[in-house]
Parts: sequence; C-alpha cells; structure tokens
Amino acid sequence: MAHKAVRLELPEFIEDFFSSPLASASEPGVLTPPRLDRNIFAAVEGAKNMTEAEISQHFIAALNTYAFAPNLKLSVSQHMPDKGDITGQKIDAAFFRPERLPIDGRPHWSDQLVAVEFKPHDTKRDPFDDRDDKKVESDAAERKRVRGQIIEYAEHIFRYQHRTALFMLLVIGRRFRLLRWDRSGTLVTKAVDYFENPDSLCEVLWRMSRLSDEQLGCDPSAARLLPGHPHYRRMTEASLPSRYDIDHTERRLDENEVPKDGHVFRYVRDMFRDSLRENWPRYRLEIREGGIIRNFLVCKPVFHASGMAGRGTRGYVALDYERDRFVWLKDAWRAYYELVDQEGSVLSRLNQESVDNVPTLVCHGDILNQTTMTPTYWERKNPPSPSTSPGPGPSLIPLALPPPAASSSRTLAEQQSVPSKGTKRCLWEVDDGTDETLPLPSNVDSKLPKAREDCPLRRHMHYRLVVEEVAMPLTKFQNGRQLVSIILDCVVAHQDAFKAGIVHRDVSGGNILIYPKVAYDIDTNEAGMNWSGLLADWELSKPVVEKGGLHRARQPERTGTWQYMSVAVLSKHSRIVQISDELESFFHVTLYYAVRYLRSNCRDVGAFIEAFFDSYNVTQDNKYECGTKKLQVMKGVTKLTKGHNEGVLQFDSTPLNDFFASTLIWFNAHYAVHDYEEQSKQPQSQPALAAPSKPPSQSTRPIVKKYSALRFAALPPQVVKTKMEPPVRKPSPEQEQDALKVAVHDHMLSALMEIQGADGWQEDRVEGDNVPPEFKPRWRVGPPVGASVSTVKKRRVDSNPQTWGPTYPFRVVDYDSMPRTPPRGKTIC
Repeated sequence: MAHKAVRLELPEFIEDFFSSPLASASEPGVLTPPRLDRNIFAAVEGAKNMTEAEISQHFIAALNTYAFAPNLKLSVSQHMPDKGDITGQKIDAAFFRPERLPIDGRPHWSDQLVAVEFKPHDTKRDPFDDRDDKKVESDAAERKRVRGQIIEYAEHIFRYQHRTALFMLLVIGRRFRLLRWDRSGTLVTKAVDYFENPDSLCEVLWRMSRLSDEQLGCDPSAARLLPGHPHYRRMTEASLPSRYDIDHTERRLDENEVPKDGHVFRYVRDMFRDSLRENWPRYRLEIREGGIIRNFLVCKPVFHASGMAGRGTRGYVALDYERDRFVWLKDAWRAYYELVDQEGSVLSRLNQESVDNVPTLVCHGDILNQTTMTPTYWERKNPPSPSTSPGPGPSLIPLALPPPAASSSRTLAEQQSVPSKGTKRCLWEVDDGTDETLPLPSNVDSKLPKAREDCPLRRHMHYRLVVEEVAMPLTKFQNGRQLVSIILDCVVAHQDAFKAGIVHRDVSGGNILIYPKVAYDIDTNEAGMNWSGLLADWELSKPVVEKGGLHRARQPERTGTWQYMSVAVLSKHSRIVQISDELESFFHVTLYYAVRYLRSNCRDVGAFIEAFFDSYNVTQDNKYECGTKKLQVMKGVTKLTKGHNEGVLQFDSTPLNDFFASTLIWFNAHYAVHDYEEQSKQPQSQPALAAPSKPPSQSTRPIVKKYSALRFAALPPQVVKTKMEPPVRKPSPEQEQDALKVAVHDHMLSALMEIQGADGWQEDRVEGDNVPPEFKPRWRVGPPVGASVSTVKKRRVDSNPQTWGPTYPFRVVDYDSMPRTPPRGKTIC
C-alpha cells in the first residue's frame, strides 16, 4: 500500500510525543528549555543562495556550539555508507547517544536514534505540501523523489533495528519538519522557519534529548546485545560447526542413520552462522505467552519484506535460549481488526487437527500492546461525515478465533468491495464479505471503538511467532520431479486444512517451503531423507463459512500475491475465494518455478514471466485486473505458448508437459462454466415502451452507381466483414465434468501423484536462473509524472506496443503502491 502522511501542527506534535519531561534528582528544577540570548541560526539567513552542504555545515556547527540536545550527539554521514552495506545508503546525519557516537563518518544504521536529512531551500525539494486544500504528499516529480528517498532511509533503520516508531528531522534550507514513522504511515509537521523562530527548534531538540530510547521509538521487548554479553557469546558458540549436525540431502537411510529427536541440520546452523554479520546488531527478543517470557537470540534477518508501510515482516533463524535449539522466528506488524486473529492461533488449530506439512507452533504473541498510531491521527484530522460513520466496520480489537490477514510474501492491496446482501454462500466459499445487518458475536464488546471504513491507513499490532521448522525457500529444489513432490505435499496440507475449516488464501512461491524430514515408503517401509513441502504463512487464511454463517468485514483491504492469484480473483477483487482459485494458484506456482529454473524450449524466460505473471490490464474505472496472457491461456483462448507467435511451451521432462496440458483442460472448462454462469446472471435488456420494435429486415433502398472504379484506382476489396460477438456458449457436458475437477482437491492430487511416478523425468534443473541478471522489463514501473491515467495509456500503447494477444495497456501506479513483483535478475526467497 502507498505510504500515507498525516499533517500535524508543531505544537500538537510536541505535546503528544515530546511532552515536558519530569524533573530528575540531578536536575530538580529543570522543567523548561533554556532561552536564547541570540539567534544561533543567524548563519543560515541567506539559505536560498546556499548549497545543501553549506546549510548542513552551519546547522551542525550551531548545534555543536550551543548543545541544546545534551543527551544526544549529532554525527554527519553523507559521504560514506556503512561497511558491508550492499545498498550503499547514506543519510546526511543522525542523533546518537554519546556512548555510541560514531567517529568514522558512516551512518551506523544500527545505532541511530533520530535521523536527520538536509535539503536545499527550495520548494521542489520539500516532499510535503502545507496548503490546506492540497493533499500532504506532493505529486511533483522531484518532491516525490525526495519523499521516496527519506522513506528508504526510514525503512533501512527499521530493518536494522527493532522499533515501534522512528522520529526524523527534515531540514529544507531555513525550514524544518518533524516526522514520525510507523508501519501505518507518517505524521509530519508543517514547515517552520527556524531562522525566524529559533526557539521552536531549540525547544524540540531539548525535549527530544531528554526522552528515553523507548520514547524515541525503540522496542523495549528487544534488548541489544553487545560484545562481551553472555548471550552474545552464546550466539557465537552456537554458530560453530558440529560433527553431530545432520546432512539434509535426499537419500535412503539405514536404520542407524535415522536422526534422533533434537537433531540439527547442517544447513540450519550454516544459516544461523551466516546471519551473524559484523555490521548487524544482535538482539534478545521477548515473547510473552501465558505469563511466561520466552527469549530468542537473533541477528540479521534471513528475510525482510520491502516497503515501510505494511507488515514489515522479518524472518530469523533464532536460537531458543531456554531450549538451546534453532527455530524460525517471524517478527511482523499484523493487521489489527476485529475477527482478524493471530497466525499462531491458526497454526495451533492446524497442529491440533494433525494437519501435515504445516509449521509446528512453538509460541506466539502480541508484543506489549504495541500498535500503530498514524490511523488514529488520520481519523482525528478527518472528522466523519454522516455518510462515513464508523458503522459495523472492522474493530480496533481482535477476537479470539478466526485467522489473520497479512502475508510475508509480496502482496497486492486492493480496496474490498461490499457484496450485495442476501448473496448465497456455498460450503467451499470463504468469508470475505460484509453484512451490515448482522450483530456482533456475543463475545465482542459492542462499545469497542470502531475503525473508520473511509480511513486509508491500516492498523497494525506488533506480533511475533516462533515455529520449529527452519525451512529452505522453494528456489532450492533440485529437479522437476522434486518440485512436483513439494507441490503435492502442500496441496495435501491445503486439503487437510480445508477439512479442518481453514482456507489459506495466499498460495504463492514464497509460502511454499522445503523442509527435509524422514519419510517411510508405504510399500517397503524403507526410511529416507525426503525434501518435503511445507505450506507456511497462514496470516491471510480465513475460516470456511457454511451457508448461513456469519459474514463480516475482517479488515479494510484485500491482499494476495499478484503473480499467483487466479484469473477469477484478479478479474473481480471482491470475489469470495474458492478451492478452484487456490488450486489455480498451485498451478501458477508450479509453472513459474518450472519455467524459471528448469530446462524448456522457452528462450526468453524474462519476457514470458513478465507477460504471463506480472502484467495487468486497466479497466475503464481505473482498476487493474488480470493480464492478457494469463487470462487467455486459462480460459482456453490461446495455448500456453513460449512467446508471441511461437510454439507451445515444452519442458525437457515430459511428465511436466502432461501435467500442464491436463490441468489446463480442467481450468479452461472451469472458466467456460464460470463465464456462462456470470452471463446468465446479467439482466436481460428490455424493449422500449414507447413503441414496439419491428423485427429487422433487409434494406430495400435502390443503389445508384455514380462512380467508376477506375476513378479510385484498381484496389482489392478494403472492407473487412465483421461478425456480431456471439453470447457465451453453454458448456458441453464434458466441460461441465472437467470443471468439477478443480472444485475439489482430489483430481489435482491424483494428477501430481501420477506424474511424480511417471517415466520421462530428466535432470532438468538449470544452474542458477533462466532469467539473466541483465534482463530488464520492457514496461516502466510508475507513470510519467503529472500524466493522467488516459495519457499513461496512450503513451504506453504508442511507444511500446504489446506483443502478447490484443493490445491492452498495463496500468501504472506509484512505485510505493505498486504490487510487488519477484526480482528477475536473482533468485527469490
């Protein structure tokens, strides 16, 4: 989702976040900031004619001379990035505690308390707009670029540190703004001229310096570990190789080779060792569950979600300090709404139901009731009108049972449409709707504050989850047969979870993992190390709703992973997810990883992925929907070709070709039935009441031939005869039967089982990636600045004609609201 800003007045910001500190034993009477006897910022009077470097130099010199922030020190870092930071990011300056003040001129992202960025005295370098009749975030090109820059700085600090919020001082020439970032958005003050009002800035700095680390946004449940601390040493010791570690490669196992409980796979210890980077801080993270505090030791995350606004998910190989075992720890800001429960509650239920091939819960919990605050300020600044009263929308407080709705994978956020009342829901459908006539469940306090449905900002609660399995990403699969086996395991997990009353709703490549474990052959009972599939990330899951069940909005937006979502869901975002949509997602995951990492006749895999998985079309009402190639292939309009005007996509391993061909027949039939049923729901056009229409008849007007053909040159016929588009045909009985095969799991499972044991498999894994690092998508991400949607469409079509199917322009949106696409130049995790 796009990062949203809320404008505050400076006094309001100071009162809420930098309130007057209490007197201390060492300073019993110091309750107000010292007063100036001169303008300490006199040197910046002519800032309009100064460079950014000159402004920062005078500003820093003034602060260092008069020390208005006694408990903080300002350090400059605009010239050199941190050692080992491959991003090369370097912010202009930051405030540090005196004992951690760097002296090498580098950012030291892990130690910054308050970030500082300087810009020249120029409106076009100010990322925000103070005019009341304008939105806070300016759309001008340079101002958007600056805003993107400071968002990246904030994201970088959140990545290195464990934070609930981040304060930033933005200096634009003679003006300054205060910013507060959290996972919902940004609070930003109006710009103040600190040359004209030096007392305002000095008071801000004095108050800020007297705040604790927690008040400045550091997470108190994350304790920083420094060299010499016993926990720091314990992490180093645990990372050392052990001769007892287990080899995880697939193989037959003799009876004495079967690993005992408590074993450690070699790759897991390697992952933990790799996370102990010199330039990354080590932490002890707490999780409180049932009155017990559990401690986990972590360093660099193995995975971190991109973007500042959102869940901010980070995944760690962690050391469970009490049990001395490696586990997987997930730190995220989950969606915080009524009926949106924690992922751990879902896993607990799945574990209790003995659902195989899902993570095993260790512990989980919300962290100290830490919630994002920006939505509350948005609601304060935007009083509800009678038409936007809170109503029965999502509540600020979650309930106890239903599963959550957020994902660590790359996701698309779309405003959820409200279905009409009285819509019938089948057993296999999932609760996605809203029914305003339904009362709250009996265990919900109706007096709880309600989230405004018109608020564009999501509310988030800080949350941690720990599971036993430290798995590998799907990209590690070694051949096509193994890929099919992993997908098969996850479809089994999906079916068993559905029987337990839960639907996943975010089947994607990032949520299908590989976990080695001992498996026994059902025929020979021989043991073997098997790379099994693990269906993870159940944040988006929802309960299966029986007919007549409760339907209420769970959160204000719909999320999912764009590349793997079904044609039906991409074409109608309010659609209730069904089993057929989930099975289609498994199909797309298999196809994506097969074409990207296995040998085939496709020579331009990057272009294929862009056309089939990443593309999207624009509707007349400016919504983006399923791309042309995916839509046409899944509906049977065109075959699954390797490129424009090229032959059918074929893999070296023939069982894969058989699988895709067979399942495509089912999905083609499914959409034939689906489209026919949708057309049948459309109201039939009624004849006009003024006069009955006459049946059409041939024109009897005589033709008078007035010109010779020679007058217009002797050309062949120029007119192309057209046909009226026929209505969607009624599906044949065979199609109706094939369509039923994707309404349940059994046929997909049987197909995967069959091809897994078929002949014709090759050693078909390529080294690395079929998408070369130098591949560049032909479509620019983000619209030409200042252009309307219609202009964007025209420029796209004129300059870059589409080469797959009919010419449909792609919708282009802001870079920070764009559905994320997997990186093509490197392996994805």
